[in-house]
Amino acid sequence: MFANFTPPPFVTYAIPGFFVLIGIEVAIGAWKKKQLYRLNDSIADLSTGIISQLWGLFQKGIGLFAYFYIYEHFRFFEFALNNPWAWVLCIVGQDFCYYWSHRLAHEVNILWAGHVIHHHSEEYNLVVALRQTGLGGLVTWIFYVPLALVGFHPWMYLASGQLNLIYQFWVHTKAVGKIGKVGEYLLSTPSHHRVHHAINPIYIDRNHGGIFIIWDRLFGTFQEEQEPCVYGTVKPLKSFNPVYANVHYYWELIRQSFQTKGILNKILVFLKRPGWVPPEGDRPAHYLPIPEVSPEHFVKYDPNPSPEVRSYTTAWFVGILLLSFAFLLFVTKFALLSQILYAIWVTLSLVAVNALIESKSWATNLEVGRLLFGFLLLGYFDLGWISYAIGLAFLLMASIHFYKAQKQSQTQKIAY
Repeated sequence: MFANFTPPPFVTYAIPGFFVLIGIEVAIGAWKKKQLYRLNDSIADLSTGIISQLWGLFQKGIGLFAYFYIYEHFRFFEFALNNPWAWVLCIVGQDFCYYWSHRLAHEVNILWAGHVIHHHSEEYNLVVALRQTGLGGLVTWIFYVPLALVGFHPWMYLASGQLNLIYQFWVHTKAVGKIGKVGEYLLSTPSHHRVHHAINPIYIDRNHGGIFIIWDRLFGTFQEEQEPCVYGTVKPLKSFNPVYANVHYYWELIRQSFQTKGILNKILVFLKRPGWVPPEGDRPAHYLPIPEVSPEHFVKYDPNPSPEVRSYTTAWFVGILLLSFAFLLFVTKFALLSQILYAIWVTLSLVAVNALIESKSWATNLEVGRLLFGFLLLGYFDLGWISYAIGLAFLLMASIHFYKAQKQSQTQKIAY
């Protein structure tokens, strides 16, 4: 049964709709003369979203296999796929499980390590909704085991999860105010979710619901939007590198645990809330204070490359985005090795693009390497001599554009 199972592709099909809504939000920002987007931040956000989808291809089988196994051998009941009430119950149950998964991802260090990437952006717009982890899927499936035990079919479970994710897209915006008393009381709304992403002390670790806000009201984690929100993480990432964004907190925990004395304290490093500092000498364990912030004084991470580098990286990013969308649509037609090679190339490309935006010293070497690697992949995929010739021509044009962009960038640095 598992071998022949085809997961619902709702999120993939929803991607074009996401970009239509992003375009509308950009237009609203222009009309109201408010800067809702920064190009560099948006590229960084979407880079993590692409990596999340590609890396997720190699993780979803773990949770899906576990869900299938528990469903097949330990379920208490069984709900028919054509039962509408079963769908309602599954959607509500899915959101209940999501609430606890999401809440604990903010309250347990090792879970926060997989979720923190979603909060790194210092902007708040629809693109931020697509900023997702590439590694968190390894453990989050555990929270949905109750749905398998109750007897919701795997297809229903996955479909409900994707509907939950699609719903959460629209709440990542500053362009929508409040939606009325009933909606604000029952549902997770843009107002509620702005609170969730804010780093103001009164907003920390609040409003975890996906579709419904009633879980936060029931379990004491609800907070009304009151003062202006400042977005990001208490400890700013200050990097657009999508791989570093995925792994940095895991590495910080490992390093802190290694440096901490006492076996129990080494374990607690992974289980305590973010900000926990283990005891050292006469100093007891404590939590770092959450600093006060305000929109007027908060300084965002905002590298500003030359116009040539900006145009080069934007063009390449759009190309990678379109290629990745097409790849995800037809991913089942590619062998596992092809999926791995493509994921590696895209990962290298996105790291290189963001490194160029940040003017990293090693960006040029990585860019040259990933261009050559991409050219070699054309031969591996054996798409025919025409595509190979087009790829060679594109490589040459990209190389010339890249050389000019780098030369212009160096000239500006010298002049500065």
